[in-house]
Amino acid sequence: MQSGYVKTRDGVSIYYEVDGSGDPLVLIEGLGYANWMWVKQRSLSKYVKLIIYDNRGVGYSSKPDRPYTMDDFADDLEDLLNYLSIDKAFLWGVSMGGMIAMYFTYKNPDRVRGLILGETNFGIKSVPPSKEALEILMQPPKSDLDKREMLIERMRIAFSREYFNKHRDEIEYLVNLRIRFEEDPKAYNNQLAAVLSFDFKDKLPSIRVPTLIVTGDEDYVVNPQNSYIMNQSIPNSKLIILRGAGHLAIIERAEDYNKVVLNFIYEVVNGLFKPSKEPLVI
Repeated sequence: MQSGYVKTRDGVSIYYEVDGSGDPLVLIEGLGYANWMWVKQRSLSKYVKLIIYDNRGVGYSSKPDRPYTMDDFADDLEDLLNYLSIDKAFLWGVSMGGMIAMYFTYKNPDRVRGLILGETNFGIKSVPPSKEALEILMQPPKSDLDKREMLIERMRIAFSREYFNKHRDEIEYLVNLRIRFEEDPKAYNNQLAAVLSFDFKDKLPSIRVPTLIVTGDEDYVVNPQNSYIMNQSIPNSKLIILRGAGHLAIIERAEDYNKVVLNFIYEVVNGLFKPSKEPLVI
């Protein structure tokens, strides 16, 4: 595995990891999440060239003290691809990462071979999440609470209720992974600024690359209805619903999710991808 840092055009250090060979697949993180979130996707390096990186504001990357924009995130990704000499890649963005992936594709359509939009929406005109989830998401990490309790509370809404209640050992394991990364409340708010100013609904039809949209039907953070809207608005797309999965479907339904993504890549590479406006529930 190769890892290191790339300096972006505005001097930010972006941490990255590259593992495996084959078609490049770039994984793009959600709001406040670092590279730990892909713990169940790292095995994909057996099949593709897997690129994992930390967005500005989280993980091992720099945390510049100013509000970020989607242009910042898209430029960071472009600078990383240039540094790694990758002309064209598959992008898999989850939550805020999906917004970054969409916006990057809008700005650089010739550099995206296929787009995977996981548990995401299209910005300020999206169907909102539950009030409970919104309150937690809008609050940055609090330093006055026990860190472990705070992380468990923040992760509770990221899973279906059944999964959270039945897999506490898994939750504890994920908390142990996440707790290694210092979460900066200022940097969280700086990332959030990009989300709160993102308005992509009218641009959805401009996405022309093959697009796979995935959501869990028990996502409390991003309303699943947004995935249906994106599927209807993005011409060359299809939608897969993961039954019983919450916002972190990449963990809850990791095996099925990974298979779906690999199958999508295979279809695109071999000219077999066919868009559909009828969701597939699995």
